[in-house]
Amino acid sequence: MIISQELRKTNIAEYVLYMWQTEDQIRAFGLDIEQIKSKIVENYQVDDKLKKQIEDWYSNIIQMMGLEGIEKQGHLQVIKNTVSDIDDLHLRLLAMSTEYKYQKAYADALPHITLLKGKINNAEMSDVDVCLHGLYGILLLRIKKIEITEDTNNSVNVIKEMISLLAARYNEREKNPERFYE
Repeated sequence: MIISQELRKTNIAEYVLYMWQTEDQIRAFGLDIEQIKSKIVENYQVDDKLKKQIEDWYSNIIQMMGLEGIEKQGHLQVIKNTVSDIDDLHLRLLAMSTEYKYQKAYADALPHITLLKGKINNAEMSDVDVCLHGLYGILLLRIKKIEITEDTNNSVNVIKEMISLLAARYNEREKNPERFYE
């Protein structure tokens, strides 16, 4: 909860990845709030009031996952909507004549995105969604301590650069929406 709130304000891409990781973490505990409470919440070095808020946050996510039928796989609709919003900004940036830096980062990333899209095998997925799924996949590989090839690392770095710029523009848009919606 504490981390997600901060990431939501500072880096929207990291927020999405964090929430996906939270969903997977909840699934790993069988959507059991008691296990989450004892294994996660109790490890926070905060007062009891804040621990209760964190527990409630996890409980709410568990409830939403149940209501949306994503106990085994999938993502919360609110996070899907966030990804869609990020993608909308991505498309706007590609159409803006002043966004040459972002457009170049996207052009550099496009071959890597295309390759990754082929591996994911989901033609419906937007380029932004593909990038985020790729970054999440790398995160999981690193957590599992699985070796990542140099070529994959190079691709990830190019994609990460694009997503980093997109996240920065997202924060700018949150502060100055008129710049992006004239």
